[in-house]
Amino acid sequence: MKKILVPLTTLFVILCMNTSYAYTDYSKRYGDRGDSQQSRSSRYADIPDPAKELKRAVADLEKFIKGQDAAHPGMLRAYLEKKIFPHFDFDAMSEWITGPYARYMSTEDKVKFQTRLQETFLTALVKHMGGFDPANTSLRYDRTRFRSRGDEAVVRVNVVRKDQPAARLEFGMQRTDGKWRVVDVKANGTSAVLYYRRHFIAELREYSDRDFDKKRREYTR
Repeated sequence: MKKILVPLTTLFVILCMNTSYAYTDYSKRYGDRGDSQQSRSSRYADIPDPAKELKRAVADLEKFIKGQDAAHPGMLRAYLEKKIFPHFDFDAMSEWITGPYARYMSTEDKVKFQTRLQETFLTALVKHMGGFDPANTSLRYDRTRFRSRGDEAVVRVNVVRKDQPAARLEFGMQRTDGKWRVVDVKANGTSAVLYYRRHFIAELREYSDRDFDKKRREYTR
């Protein structure tokens, strides 16, 4: 999974506080549901295509990687945080990763969790950025599939490298205030949101255990 997430994140991050923390598994929401309708029907004709946003981010990233600053970890980190992170909706990602455990978390807990998520994400990107080789990587974009009223979409990208089997990425996108942001990425069907939920599961369970202990103490008073 980590080998898949490296080109995945170094791709859109490579590309790529909500107050409502009700649980929904959005990894399925942006999956391949076999839509029979045309990807770009007249209903969505006036909606900006999120694939263009991804392509611009990839192009900017390629330019940066080819420059001298990319070799400096501090400069790379600053670039990713300033230029790439805005393409991700960390509010939504935090909400979906915490899932049902959010009910046990205070507002402060949620803010701290999102900060740790961003730091974990950023650290992994800086560490593995060398895995993205623009010269030997070809990206082939499928037509964007829109959902709902056009404020949700799935952008599918086939990643072809000379030394590796082709990989399929699916970017779950959500449009808020007129801007498209990534809310989940699937690499060959595996969701990044679910991956990070497993990564943080021990920490998330601590919140429910803390809540249980609190209620037990109140009950035994």
